[in-house]
Amino acid sequence: QKQNMSILILAIISAMASVLFSFMGAPFMRALFVSTKSRVFWTTAILLVGAMFVAGLANYKISETAVYVGAIWMTLGAYSELEKRGVNWRIASAMSLGAGLLFALAGYFLILKNLTTTDTLAETVEPLRIAMNKAFPDNTLEPGALVKYLPGIFVASLFGSLALSFAFEAKVTKMFRIQRERIASGLRWLEFRISNTIVWLTLISLMSVGLNLNNELIKTISINFLIVVTVALFFQGFAVVEFMIRFYRFGVFTRTMTYILIILQLAHFFVFVGFVDYWADFR
Repeated sequence: QKQNMSILILAIISAMASVLFSFMGAPFMRALFVSTKSRVFWTTAILLVGAMFVAGLANYKISETAVYVGAIWMTLGAYSELEKRGVNWRIASAMSLGAGLLFALAGYFLILKNLTTTDTLAETVEPLRIAMNKAFPDNTLEPGALVKYLPGIFVASLFGSLALSFAFEAKVTKMFRIQRERIASGLRWLEFRISNTIVWLTLISLMSVGLNLNNELIKTISINFLIVVTVALFFQGFAVVEFMIRFYRFGVFTRTMTYILIILQLAHFFVFVGFVDYWADFR
C-alpha cells in the first residue's frame, strides 16, 4: 500500500516536472519506469500528452510543448524498454533518441501543417537567440539564424534528458524509498564514456568548421553534430568529476559548492574534462 502511494506520487511529480522543467524532470520519469510496471509509465505519458494536445486545440503553443514533452517521455520509455530486454546501452541510447525524434517530427508535422513552418520554427528558437546575443554581444545572430541548427539542439536536449536520468535516478528512487533491480546491460553512470567513433567524428567536424569550407550543407551538419557532442562531453565530464568527488570522499557541503561553482561559472570545464578523458582516462 505504501509502495503504491509512493509510485502514485512519483507519477504525479514526473508529469508536473516534465511540463514545468522539460528535460530536468527526466530523473523522475526514469525512476517511475524502473520502480513499477511499464504500463504505468506509458499510461501516465499518454494521459499527460493527450491532455496537453486537447488544451492545445485553442493555442498551438501548448501543442508544441506537448510534442516536446512527449518526445522526452518517448525517449526515456524507449530506452528503458530496450534496456529491460538486454540491449546494450549504447545501442539503446541511439534507438531511443531516434524514437524521440520520430515522435517529435510526426507531432510537429501535425500541428504545423496549417502554419508557416519557417516562421514558427524561428519563433521557437527565438528565446535562445536572444540569450546568446546577450551572452555574446560581439557576435549577434539574426532572427531565424538558429533554425538550421534546431535538429542538433533538439537531439541534444533529448540526450540531456537521458543523461540526467542516469545521473540522478538513484537519488530519486532513494528519496521515494523505492526498490529497483539492477540490469546487467544497463549503464553504470560513473562509467559513461562516448565511443572512439564519436571522438573522431568530433575532430573531423571541428576541422570542417575550422577550415570554413564553402559547402554550407557540410558546415550545417557538422555544427548540428557538435551541438549534440558538446552536451555528451559535458555529461562525460560530469561523470568524471562525480567519480573524483566520491573517490576523495568530499563532504556534502564541499560537493555542493563544487557543483555550484562549476555549473554557474565553469560549465565549459565539464566539456573540456570530458574531451580530455578520452586520452587521459581519469577513471
